[in-house]
Amino acid sequence: MSAKSKAINRELDGITISVYLALLLIGWLMIAATNTTFIDNENFSITELLLSKETMWFGVAIASFFACLIIDAKVWNSFAWIIYGIGIILLMGVLIFGADIKGARSWYNFLGYSFQPAEFAKLATSLGVAAFLSLSITAANDLRNTATFFGIVMLPVFFILLQPDAGSAITFLSFFIVFYRAGAPSIYYLIAFFMFFVLILSLMFQPIYVITGMSVLALGLLSINYKQPLLLISFSALSGLFALVFMINGYILVPFLLVLGSLIITAFYTGFKKKWNNVLFIGILLVFGSGLSVSSSWAYNNVLKPHQQDRINVWLNPEKCDPQGSLYNVNQSKIAIGSGGLYGKGFLNGEMTKLNYVPEQSTDFIVSTLGEEQGFIGVLGVLILFSILLIRIIVMAERANSTFVTYFAYAVFGFLFLQSFINIGMAMGFMPVIGIPLPFISKGGTSLVVVSLMIGILVKLDMVRRRV
Repeated sequence: MSAKSKAINRELDGITISVYLALLLIGWLMIAATNTTFIDNENFSITELLLSKETMWFGVAIASFFACLIIDAKVWNSFAWIIYGIGIILLMGVLIFGADIKGARSWYNFLGYSFQPAEFAKLATSLGVAAFLSLSITAANDLRNTATFFGIVMLPVFFILLQPDAGSAITFLSFFIVFYRAGAPSIYYLIAFFMFFVLILSLMFQPIYVITGMSVLALGLLSINYKQPLLLISFSALSGLFALVFMINGYILVPFLLVLGSLIITAFYTGFKKKWNNVLFIGILLVFGSGLSVSSSWAYNNVLKPHQQDRINVWLNPEKCDPQGSLYNVNQSKIAIGSGGLYGKGFLNGEMTKLNYVPEQSTDFIVSTLGEEQGFIGVLGVLILFSILLIRIIVMAERANSTFVTYFAYAVFGFLFLQSFINIGMAMGFMPVIGIPLPFISKGGTSLVVVSLMIGILVKLDMVRRRV
C-alpha cells in the first residue's frame, strides 16, 4: 500500500464506518430471521441467504457507501439543486407511473424490484437545504429566507402526501433541527411545541378541558411579569385548584368560567401596568390554541375514517381499542420483545418470529424480532450503536470547515434520530404506528441504499475537511 493511500485511510472516520457496518450486519441478520424461507433451523441454508434479494440490496448499499468515498466531494454541493430537482421529478412521476399497492402510489416497480422515490427525496432535500442555508446571503431569521426554506422542504412533502404516504412525510419534520442550527429564533420552536401539545391533548380530552388548562397556564405567565408577583401567583394557583376540584367532580362549565374570569381580570391588571405587549402575545397564543383544540377535535370526530381514528387511539387512547383488532400489532410486538428476556432466545429461535405472530415484523416491527431473539442486551446494543453514530455525526458537523457540510450533517442526524425514535417507539407502544422503517435494520432496499449514501457522502465530506 502506498504512503498516499495510507494517509487517506488515516483520515477516514473509522468509528463511523465501523458502526455503520455493524448496524448493516445486524439488519441483514434480522431480515434473515423474519424471512419465512430461513426460519426453520434444520433447513437453513447460508448459500440461499447469500443469494437472496435482501442480500443483494445490502451489497448495493455497501457498494453505494464506498462509491461515495471515491467521488469528488465537490460534486454534492455543485449538483445539489440538480439532485433535488431529480427527486421532485421522481415524486411527481410515481403519481402517474407508480404501482398501486394498498391504495398508495409510492413505488416504481421494474423487473421484480421496487424503488421508493420518497426515500431518495430525503437525500435530495437534505442536499438542497444544505446548499440553500450555506449561501452567504442566507439568514435563518429573515422572513423571506424562512419562507424559501419552508418551500424547499414542503414541496417534496406535498407530493409525498398525494401518494399518500403520511409516514414518510412526517420524517421531513427533522429539517427543523437543521433550521434551528442555522440560527432560527427559538420562539418559533416554543410556539410549535405548544401547538403540538395542544393538538395531542385535544385528541385525548374534550376541548373545554384543554382550553381551561391553557387559560390556567396563561394566568401563570401573566402573573410572573411582576417584581412582586406573589399576590397574582396565589390568585392564579387558587383559580387553578378550584377548577381542578370542579373537574374531578364532573363539572366542566363552572371551572371554565372561573378560570376565564380570573384570566380577564389578570389581563386588564397586567395591561394597566403598561405590559399590553405581553397580554397581546399570550392572548393570541390562547386564541390560536383554542381554535386548534376545537378544530382538531372536530376533525377527529367528523373527518377521519374509523381506521384512521384507530391509529390515533392505539397511541393515545389504547383503552378504546380492540385487543384483537387495531391494538393487535402493538400487543404482539410487546409480547415478543418481553419474551426475549435479558439474553434472548437466540438467532432463528424466536417462536413468535417463526410463526409470524407479529404483522409487518420485517419492517415496522423489526425491533420485536431483535428483542425476542437477542433480548434486552441485543436491543440495548443497537441503541448504543445508534447513539454512537448520532454523536459522531454531530462531531463531524461541528468540526466541518464548510457550512454546507454542517447543515447536511444535521439533516442526516435529523432523519436517523427521528426515524429510529419513532420506529422503536411504535414497537413498544409509545409512538403511533405510521409505517416508518428503522434505518439499517428494517427491510427496504431503497431506504437502506439511501441511508448508506447519506453516511457515505458525510464521511467523504468530513475526509476532505481533515485534509485542509
